[in-house]
Amino acid sequence: MINEEIAHIFSSIADILELKNDNPFRIRAYRKAALVVTDLAEDADKMIEAGRLSGVPGIGKDLHAKIEEYVHTGKIATFEELKKEFPQGVLDILYIPGVGPKTAKLLYETYGINSIEKLEDYANSGKIKGIKGIKEKTVANILKGIALKKSIQGRFPLGTALPIGETIIGELKSVKGVSTIELAGSIRRRKETVGDIDILVTSDDPGPLMDRFVNMKEIERVLSHGSTRSSALLRDTHIQVDVRVVEKDSFGAAMAYFTGSKSHNIKLREIAIKTGCKLNEYGVFNVKNNKKIAGATEQDVYRALGLQWVPPEIREDQGEIELALDHRLPELIIDKDIRGDVHMHTVYSDGDRTAEQMAQHAQGLGYEYIAITDHSQSLGVAGGLDPERLKVQIREIDGLNQKLKRIKILKGMEVDILSDGSLDMDPGLLDRLDIVIGSVHSGFKQPKEKITMRMVKAMETGLVDVIGHPSGRLIGERDAYEVDWDAVFKSAQNMHVAMEINAYPLRLDLTDAMIKKARTYGLKFVITTDSHDPNQMRYMSYGVSVARRGWLGKDDVVNTKRYKDILTWLKGDR
Repeated sequence: MINEEIAHIFSSIADILELKNDNPFRIRAYRKAALVVTDLAEDADKMIEAGRLSGVPGIGKDLHAKIEEYVHTGKIATFEELKKEFPQGVLDILYIPGVGPKTAKLLYETYGINSIEKLEDYANSGKIKGIKGIKEKTVANILKGIALKKSIQGRFPLGTALPIGETIIGELKSVKGVSTIELAGSIRRRKETVGDIDILVTSDDPGPLMDRFVNMKEIERVLSHGSTRSSALLRDTHIQVDVRVVEKDSFGAAMAYFTGSKSHNIKLREIAIKTGCKLNEYGVFNVKNNKKIAGATEQDVYRALGLQWVPPEIREDQGEIELALDHRLPELIIDKDIRGDVHMHTVYSDGDRTAEQMAQHAQGLGYEYIAITDHSQSLGVAGGLDPERLKVQIREIDGLNQKLKRIKILKGMEVDILSDGSLDMDPGLLDRLDIVIGSVHSGFKQPKEKITMRMVKAMETGLVDVIGHPSGRLIGERDAYEVDWDAVFKSAQNMHVAMEINAYPLRLDLTDAMIKKARTYGLKFVITTDSHDPNQMRYMSYGVSVARRGWLGKDDVVNTKRYKDILTWLKGDR
């Protein structure tokens, strides 16, 4: 969790510096460092201790010193001083979609707006309309951004909560007496946002376990400290963590109960009643004699009710129980089914490593292939490729494929879908590539008809293999753009275009609901990480979890195919 804490501080420093109109290169360095620290393969304190943090790209001497300062003191003096210059509420306003640093500073200096609540009041009353640069559309976007923030208030992205939960489990499992420890709740169902972190444990001696938990350095405030249950709030994120110790012969029943969902559990209890049983977090009991029938494992619990075991990701009362009664649940995709990652960036655009370095890391993960899909030229902020640089990259990848023996590199591009629906690259060059991902990177607020037209027209070129991050949403930061999905999915069906499930934790796009809709059109999918750094390839499991929530099996996902087979698919045998 220390990496997330440091990354949060670096991002906050960058925000404050933007409010101060500080040096843009300095701001960019802190933002870059925040991403680098988040993606470190191990905890920063361990890397400092072993001397492995020096030389990490994006972490210079000054930033290295600040990380070391935090490791040793729990604070960064620069941040503590900067925080004094603006109220916390002004910094909170920065995270409202539609409000940038200039607007936040203007609102604060003009009207003393120092909280989201005050901003909402002034926006609704029309008081801020008329300030230089703030038009009616700006006010509407601010209110929309506030609504978006409120929609996930008190909830945290899976990409934030899951690593924290896994870190806590990693520390607690070493406590003497602990025999089983698992995550439960919505985090186990891999919901895209979670309210808290539930951990269930079996232990012969719960006391030391509870003592270790409430004394972890990541804890900000202990809410309760009991013999079998303790709760605490974490520093920085303020996520609540609940740790419960249960009996071994009830662990499966407790896991089912605390995993949920509520509607799924209600259905299970109804089935139990019909079969003359009762079901709770302690087990399945025969009503007549109160004898426990099952409870030690989830499989036993479901079996006792006459059901096939239901994977946690699909426990949402959306037909899974009915299928489980008939033992007809589909076999869902698993992490090991993925044979390659087909969306990633290198130093040719906005990535941090070369194609060879990305390939070597992927090879270490056991992949058969990757696709290098750098941005096209219109995305200037990402250093997109023009035709000449793309030709150079094609030759480079051809050379690497001669050199590398245990992994293949597909030649690709993430090409911008322009405002008129055309593609941001010479069609002849795109035709030379193995894979083309068409993505919308601009005009997010265009009317539904316009964005739909862009996506449909791009697919109708016959050059696009995949639509990248199809809805464009960023969880809690940017709403999905308005699209006629029936029209898009119908076009994808006609043109044999796959939909991307982007595993980047703030995207998780397509969503599980949209995956189910796309499946009704018979569409195929690719699960990718959109990696800009080798360590981001670990995000693949997030994408697989979304696919599982969307009820996808191995055959629904193109990059479960072997290298030769995916090439055949891409060349048109779909």
